Order: sequence, then C-alpha cells, then structure tokens
Amino acid sequence: MDATRRDYFRRAPLLQRQLGVLVLIGLVLTWLMSHAPWRWLELLCVALLWVCGAAVFVVSARLFTRHHPAISLFNDRLWFRGLREQVVMLRNVRAAEFVEARIAGLPWRFIELTLGDPRGRDAGVDAESVRVPLDTIDVDVQEMLALIRERAAQQRELSTVR
Repeated sequence: MDATRRDYFRRAPLLQRQLGVLVLIGLVLTWLMSHAPWRWLELLCVALLWVCGAAVFVVSARLFTRHHPAISLFNDRLWFRGLREQVVMLRNVRAAEFVEARIAGLPWRFIELTLGDPRGRDAGVDAESVRVPLDTIDVDVQEMLALIRERAAQQRELSTVR
C-alpha cells in the first residue's frame, strides 16, 4: 500500500447483524402474510417483503465486498465506493465536517465536503456539497477529517503555485 493512500473498510459484524435482522423481518412478514385475514394486509406484506429483499441484496453485496476499500484517501483525491462511485478532487474541497442526522428515525453519519474553485474565484457562487456516508465504515472520523483538511490545503497551495 502506498504511504500517500489511506484505505477504510466496512465493518463485517455490523453488516452481519443487519443481514440477520433483515432475514428475521422477512420471515415474520411471510408468516404474517400466510395468516393474513384481509387481502390488503397480504398485499402490504408483499410490498414490505419486496423492500426487505432489496435491502438484503444491498447489505449482502456490502458484506461480500468488505475486503475492498469503501473509501480511499489519496494525496490528491477522495474515492468513495458505495452504490455508486464518487471521486472528489481535494484541491476543490473548501470545508469538511462530520454530520450526524436522523432520517426516518435511524441515525445516519456522513462527512459533508463543501466544494469550490481551488483558486478562490467562486466567492459569489453557491458552494456545492458532497456527502460521503459512513454507515458501516470502520473509521476514526476525527482522524479522517484532519487528514482530508490537511491534504486539501496542500493541494490548494499546489494549485495556486501552478
């Protein structure tokens, strides 16, 4: 591994617990569906079973690829591999902060990167933000933020020199 590259992987125990809970929910839904006295309850169970199946697919894909880095932090870029890949050039990062939110009652953790022009010419323009989710990633958030800020500052200095 290159000294300038820092890789962050997914946590297998958390993914295994998520997969177990989803399978348990699926079993309860199929039992409820087989004993449903009303047709609308049966249809609701089928819809929820479809959602549960999609979630099992996503979680198992993350579990099977846990040995591949989910986030790689290079000297010049941050590469996130989630449901879709995102690459952020660090010279464009103006600010990086850790954000915790509750969406539908579930806790969500992510790093929010505020992007802008590396030469500082976008003072009047609304800044774009990118969110990197940290839902199942094994990471020390403060260490990662410090590393992102440090490398972003280095890349901005290099871009102003050129």
